[in-house]
Amino acid sequence: MEEAIRNLLLSHGPISGLVGQRVDWGVRVQGAPLPALTIHQISGRVDMHLRGASGWYRDLAQFECWGGTFFAARNLANMLAGDGGLLVGYRGVNLGVQLRTFIIGRRSDSDTDSKGPVHRASVDVMIWHRTTD
Repeated sequence: MEEAIRNLLLSHGPISGLVGQRVDWGVRVQGAPLPALTIHQISGRVDMHLRGASGWYRDLAQFECWGGTFFAARNLANMLAGDGGLLVGYRGVNLGVQLRTFIIGRRSDSDTDSKGPVHRASVDVMIWHRTTD
């Protein structure tokens, strides 16, 4: 699922045009160029029915949109979760993984790194996924 989500983001022209290849799971190097996207898996579980596993998994992920200004971070977050955003009710297959995404929360704050202040807009996303093979 992780590579399928990363590939989905990088294959979306407006997002890749803004961040290039700077979409990573779990870490953003201090002082690295902005804007950038960092994704963190918060939780995950197998979907179960009375007959056992359904074949679907449900993960909660946090997408952190980093920018040198509040506007840059918010603009990137809107590409994911604003009106018509890529992850708003997305249903599709990427790299052999069937994906369904639902936006469940947004917030903004700021931080600092070795180059000074950076702005962050966080988007919480519920990701349902299963392999299609």
